[in-house]
Amino acid sequence: MNKLKAVTFASLAALSLATVAKKAPSDSKEINDYLLPLDKKAVTFSQKLMPDENITLGKTSLSVSSKSYYQTINGAALKSGVWLYTTAEKAVVRITPAKSLVNGKTALSKTLEPTDLVLSGNNGEFNVSKSGMSIQASSQQLNSAHPSIFKNSSAFVIDKSMGKGDFLLKTNKSIDDNSKYLIHVFDKNSNVSLDLKSSQSSFSQGQLLRVKAKFSGNQNIDYAMSNAKLISPTGEQYDMSLNKGKTGVNANLKIDFDTQRKPGELWKVVFDMNSDSQDKVKRTAELAIDIHEKTARIAKVKYGNSGAEVSVNVDKPGRYEIRSWIFTGSGKRMEPGRIEYSAKWLDEGNHTFLVPLSSKKGLREEIKQLQLMDQSRLAVLDILEQ
Repeated sequence: MNKLKAVTFASLAALSLATVAKKAPSDSKEINDYLLPLDKKAVTFSQKLMPDENITLGKTSLSVSSKSYYQTINGAALKSGVWLYTTAEKAVVRITPAKSLVNGKTALSKTLEPTDLVLSGNNGEFNVSKSGMSIQASSQQLNSAHPSIFKNSSAFVIDKSMGKGDFLLKTNKSIDDNSKYLIHVFDKNSNVSLDLKSSQSSFSQGQLLRVKAKFSGNQNIDYAMSNAKLISPTGEQYDMSLNKGKTGVNANLKIDFDTQRKPGELWKVVFDMNSDSQDKVKRTAELAIDIHEKTARIAKVKYGNSGAEVSVNVDKPGRYEIRSWIFTGSGKRMEPGRIEYSAKWLDEGNHTFLVPLSSKKGLREEIKQLQLMDQSRLAVLDILEQ
């Protein structure tokens, strides 16, 4: 909903006390004991909308597009050779050491520099360092530029003269067979991406999570191998069932497991898709999704002379918000008028929010959408369109 799309969680954070950022309580008792008395005060305010405001109501969809893939391999595989697949020239390859168990101890694997790597092209020609890598970045250079992102990583660009297709990457460095490395290939100049889409951005227990995946840019690519996992913020993994169609693959998972998480934490769907077409395609895409506990719900909406009463059933104590999109008009035409925000602390049980509506003669106001939000846990619980 243009500008309003970014408002949802930003406003949740604004209405919640800043102390939430200092600690992330994980259950209702912690939240109840932690919040200061000031947090339990009711807050209401309005945001005026322009009549020509372009607003999209309803549930927000999610989508992401990827031209890259990554895989974790061990030292033995890297010494014998790992195949890389690209569909365009000048792909970027990054190698990052991971923790591995060596001699009974967990340690970070040795850092590999571009000079420690050997690349073979499609025609079998042996290419070493500079002849196969047009641009190189050592681990020290990447760490200096982005220490929080590229710590211990090194990277290179496959030289344009080597073209596209299949490449064999090896290391000439002495590394342990059990050491682990993450290899990331960014096929930046390709016209083929892996696109993921979910019809909604927020799910709760009992709902069915559906994500559609497809290759874009080339409709002749098959979908030979695919797998999808849902990963929780704490690392638990859940395999998603796959159904192949003519234009892609659908991944499904019934959310029938514990969905508690720290406030604001997101889950993610990780989709790997490979093609056995003449031009091999390999892609990985990740879609961040809000999966939360259903701590409250809108029970009913009752309209009166002064406005609407929104009844809310609360299962777990916390700070909750009702957000109302109100349209105004004097005839058949209704235009965006304002958004009403109302937040307060609610204990377990039934509660009511009042949404004020104008009673001026000749002016009609309608609530086009209601949202119920759990501010304590940062979750959108219900979206009702009137």
